[in-house]
Amino acid sequence: MQTFMDDDAGYERWLAGHPDLFVVNAERTPRPSYLVLHRATCRTIGGTPARGARWTADYIKVCGSRVDLEAFAREVGGAARACGLCAP
Repeated sequence: MQTFMDDDAGYERWLAGHPDLFVVNAERTPRPSYLVLHRATCRTIGGTPARGARWTADYIKVCGSRVDLEAFAREVGGAARACGLCAP
C-alpha cells in the first residue's frame, strides 16, 4: 500500500505501473464519510484532473490491493464506497 500526498508525478507513475490494482481517494486527513474506492484505470482519478491542476494537493490517494485498501478504510473507521463509474 502506498499513499500519495503532494506527489502527482509519483502517483501517475504508480497508476501506470499498477493498472490491475486500486485507489482510495480521501481527504488529506481521511474521514470515514469520504473514502472512495476506484480501479487504478478509472478516468476520474487519472489523466488530466477535472477540477484543479493536481491530483494529490487537496486529496490524498491511497493505492494498493483491494484487501489492503479495505483494511485502511476500517482503520479510518469506515468502509470505502465504490466509485459509480468504474464499479470496482
